[in-house]
Amino acid sequence: MKNLILKNLFLLVLRLICILILYQFCRLFYFFYNLEYFSSIDLYSYLNILIGSLKFDISAILYTNLIIILLSLFPSKLITNRTYKNTILYTYIFCNLFAITINIIDALYYTFSKCRFTVSSISEFSNENNPLNFITQLTLDYWYILPIIYLILTLLKYIANQTTLKENKFTNYNKKNIILSSVIAILFLILTGYGCRGSFIYKNRPITISNAGKYAANPNEISLIINTPFSLIRTIFIDDLDKKTFFSKEELKKIYNVTSEANQHTINKKNIVVIILESMATEYYGAYNKYTTTYTPFLDSLINHSYSSYNSFSNGTKSIDAIPAVLASIPNTNFHFSLSKYSINKIEGIGHILSNQGYNTSFFHGAPNGSMGFESMAKLCGIKEYYGMDNYPHREDFDGLWGIWDDKFFQYFADKLNNMKEPFFSSIFSCSSHHPYKIPKKYINTFQKGKHPMHECVQYTDLSLRLLFKRIKNTDWYKNTLFVITADHTNESFVAKYTTSVGIFRVPIIFFDPSNSALAEKTTDIIQHIDIMPSILSYIKYNKPFKAFGKDIFNKDNSKFCINHNNDYQLIIDNKVAIYNEASDQITQVYDLKKDSLLRQNILMNTNYDSIIKYKNKIQAFIQIYNNSMINNTLRYEN
Repeated sequence: MKNLILKNLFLLVLRLICILILYQFCRLFYFFYNLEYFSSIDLYSYLNILIGSLKFDISAILYTNLIIILLSLFPSKLITNRTYKNTILYTYIFCNLFAITINIIDALYYTFSKCRFTVSSISEFSNENNPLNFITQLTLDYWYILPIIYLILTLLKYIANQTTLKENKFTNYNKKNIILSSVIAILFLILTGYGCRGSFIYKNRPITISNAGKYAANPNEISLIINTPFSLIRTIFIDDLDKKTFFSKEELKKIYNVTSEANQHTINKKNIVVIILESMATEYYGAYNKYTTTYTPFLDSLINHSYSSYNSFSNGTKSIDAIPAVLASIPNTNFHFSLSKYSINKIEGIGHILSNQGYNTSFFHGAPNGSMGFESMAKLCGIKEYYGMDNYPHREDFDGLWGIWDDKFFQYFADKLNNMKEPFFSSIFSCSSHHPYKIPKKYINTFQKGKHPMHECVQYTDLSLRLLFKRIKNTDWYKNTLFVITADHTNESFVAKYTTSVGIFRVPIIFFDPSNSALAEKTTDIIQHIDIMPSILSYIKYNKPFKAFGKDIFNKDNSKFCINHNNDYQLIIDNKVAIYNEASDQITQVYDLKKDSLLRQNILMNTNYDSIIKYKNKIQAFIQIYNNSMINNTLRYEN
């Protein structure tokens, strides 16, 4: 019977090794499906990624197969019982079919998110009213995933059947065999514990997503190194931040001061309109690129009369990151603020500040009220009125999936603005320019096709914006208004520059004041989403202190930089890109953005020590202020 116990162990290990191999096939699919984002990876780099991926795959496989391991090794003669074996077999098939399927599906999701699926990705869509419509649409668009899943199911059935004990009876199950089974189970479970942790050194913390940075030549590759089950498991409890003590209060203020001091100016109560365009990345604009073709003719013309930059960035890759960043100067880090437990903290959004100055405040989004959590986040930013699809009078303008078509809802927005009491602050978040890349029937064959259906959507939203401005430009309030236009995040990319860890954050940020022609300037200064709120307040000469993680872009004395999180922290400053890995507490990569726009040459070893310390201090100061402000609930300025 000793041989039977060892054979059972061998078959269990063989089952797990087969899953490990299948994870590598998933990784190949992930790689080739998103090849444009991993174009710098050659065979040697991929082999390094493969080696680095093993500990993350082993961790995920041991977690997702834990019940199979326990059932298989439980000291009992039941291991030869037909019902018991079938229970293990079907549990094995189900658990691993689910894990491998989400790995495959996540390959499709990367185009939109630029990172692996996390727990917050699920929470992002938890408020949607029509989840069945989304699932149906995705199934229709990505139908070819179904035969792949069926193939995986067939393979898992074959593996499970071939690795099942053929013996139907366990004879002579005596004390000696019980002890042997128990020892094997205990030893294997200890190894399983270490495998889940990703280290045999107990004092080491369990591996996290940031540990993958050790094997990555650039941050984009981290998503290829890890796997989706691991990403989900490791982000379940990501909300809990650790207090940091890198610097004293005095040092912190010198490196990264988040408090804007009061000034002696008299506030100029201009109206403010902030327009956030879904997925309208910089890549699509002729004004920022040397294309002969542009997908944004109206916005290009507006940019010529506006303040904007060739180097403007979002602070996140999801729609839910944009509202806190733009309207409260709170960036995304390794978790999404609006989905975290810290979102109930006292914050000082632009709505709070302007309401106290007598402004009427409102937010518009054409999706059903409550969608994406926008309504609650707008309220948290101090915005009093919310207008969504539930308030819109013509339901026939519903696009069937997301919300009201942009051209219709923008006109509704214009009519509401025309009846608002001044001064007012109002923001609108567009709805139409993303998957499933549909436009109203009356505009079919109106726009150039481009390389992807997204390009038609971009042109349609650009036209919708043109119609909005046409409707409001002759009103009394128009010339007394500052318009700020940006995109929430990027989308499908077709130019190499926009597939890098910097390119995936490139969105336009446009300041347009029809009464101030002197504002028109196209600069190369770095601008980020979290700069929008302090810059608006500076522009209208707001004269009281407030807190913001961003800076006033109109103050030429401010150092211009951008911090975002793409598996690791990324700092863009002085035409350099510095990558900080929290796990190793080190700057791991430095790139010259001006000379190396594709980020192919890590110049860390050629960067002087003072610069590296400067980059590290900036990022650590940000992390310390961010974490401690969240934990201590001190995001709002207090006298």
